[in-house]
Amino acid sequence: MDVSKKLTSLQEISKAQLSKILSANPNTKYLILEPEIIRPLEKVCGVKWLKGNGVEKIFKLDSTAPTFSATAVYYMIYANTKVFTKVVDQIRSQVDIENPVRNKFHIIVVPQILHYFEQLLEELGLLHSAITLHRFQWMPLHLDTNVLTLEIPNLFNNLFVCQNLTYLPVLSRILWQIGFVVGKPTFILTLGNYSNSLLKQYDMMCEDNGETDKFDSDFGGLVIIDRTMDYASSLLTPGTYSALLNEVYNVNVGVCENTEESDQQYDSKCNPVTKKKIINFPLDSVQDSVYADIKNRYFTEVTTVLSNLTKQLKSEKLSSEDMALDEIKRYVQTQLQVTKTRKKNITNHLNAAESIIQKLGHRYENQREVEGNIIKNSNKSRNFSYLEEILVTENDPYTSLRLLCLISITQTLSDSEIQSFRRKYLQQFGYKNGYTFHNLVTCGFISEPAQSTSKLPTKILKFPKFNSKNFYTNAKNIKQIINEPEKVNLKYPTCASYVFGGLYIPLIVQIAGMILSATPLDDIKLKLEPLGPLTLRNDRGFPLQSRSLLIYVIGGVTYAEIAACNLLETITGAKICILSDKIISGNDLMRSVLKFPS
Repeated sequence: MDVSKKLTSLQEISKAQLSKILSANPNTKYLILEPEIIRPLEKVCGVKWLKGNGVEKIFKLDSTAPTFSATAVYYMIYANTKVFTKVVDQIRSQVDIENPVRNKFHIIVVPQILHYFEQLLEELGLLHSAITLHRFQWMPLHLDTNVLTLEIPNLFNNLFVCQNLTYLPVLSRILWQIGFVVGKPTFILTLGNYSNSLLKQYDMMCEDNGETDKFDSDFGGLVIIDRTMDYASSLLTPGTYSALLNEVYNVNVGVCENTEESDQQYDSKCNPVTKKKIINFPLDSVQDSVYADIKNRYFTEVTTVLSNLTKQLKSEKLSSEDMALDEIKRYVQTQLQVTKTRKKNITNHLNAAESIIQKLGHRYENQREVEGNIIKNSNKSRNFSYLEEILVTENDPYTSLRLLCLISITQTLSDSEIQSFRRKYLQQFGYKNGYTFHNLVTCGFISEPAQSTSKLPTKILKFPKFNSKNFYTNAKNIKQIINEPEKVNLKYPTCASYVFGGLYIPLIVQIAGMILSATPLDDIKLKLEPLGPLTLRNDRGFPLQSRSLLIYVIGGVTYAEIAACNLLETITGAKICILSDKIISGNDLMRSVLKFPS
């Protein structure tokens, strides 16, 4: 079976695991879902499948629970202490503690049962007697061609900000399970603290629980990399259509949706609010041929393509007016529905493109100029002035913080510059965000103050602190920075840097390129070791026996990186599959560091 078909069929394994949990009570049952879990669950199974497995009714988790009567009840939630406590309170209100009904209430926790959950139920006397806990992690969800995500929320915040290692075994278990489907690659490269820890846990899991007996792997190599190894690829403003969609609409589980326009005309600082068009479509090349054509195009080309497609539709309409009766009948039977669907898709993408222009157009050129200066290591004073300017003009807590991080990991900022920005940022967005700058230090975005008087807890891990010398030395050594970006062809790209307007090539693309071109391992080691902890494992698998790679990014991957990998596939004829906990944008990282630890 082709590896792409294997990846799309992973949901069958998830269904089998979920079916086993639901069969713990063979009677008809109610299923109550945390709202955030509904969309990823739709990728695993549909309502019809759930009803076939005994689910009579499905509810959203609300402040008040429905009347359960004698029906079995299953809750499905993410591993969140507040949500779990809410669910337990709902169950307690309907349970006779002295004489509980066994096997009635079940809580399915995704992806991992926390120790606190069991401890709380033990203290309340509900564990096993009234409530049964189940751990469930679906297999990677197939969002688009060779794009897989685990849809684990807040993993970057938990792992890199709070340094909570709870989810690390989940990530290694997923890798172990995938091995039984696609085999174990004989060449493995890991880069980063957590990536190396994940590989060690994976080895232990193989040793304790056994591993696949597949002789040949569907992937010639496996690359596991921490998000911290290439922050720039998530902080730079992308130029491709799919990446800009995620910037403006916050794509959720591969679906771009905005159901209603806001009536708000001005924000809290009296700035005009840009309204986004109402749209709803999946970012799936198979379902949407229009998206397949434009998803990886540089945005300036997208409107031209959509304009041409609109003209084609108009010509089709004119030609249909001159059809004979038999031709009209055949057209209605074979082409009309396809044309309607195509018209709907084109309309969606035109509306989305218009929203992107309205949302980002007013600052896109200035932003790109400043980011170009940053990557070329020039005009530091101009870059910092622009940073302070958008802090005031853009009433958005993510935009200025994101640019601060980009400048800090490249050109570096002095303590006085960071403190000046910190003071202005807190004045602009509130002192409730004071903890944010400690989080930025923890993640390695900014350097720790020279004389810190902070009484905050010491960090568990010290991530590499990027400074200007290291960033530019490493990026030039790996050939990520383009000397003449203006010569990069954005219309018909041959260089992966086009995803950032010709400025910068994502690290995962350069690593994949080195592996696929059979660069000597000593050279790969020499180039990558300065970035962070590196492991190269070659069980006679290098040069690759098959020109295919599985790239596993811990902490989120961006649509720009995916587009760059797609271009590398086209150029080299290789197959690259991207797996991550979530598809993110730079704003998602900023959202993570703005969260107060819970």
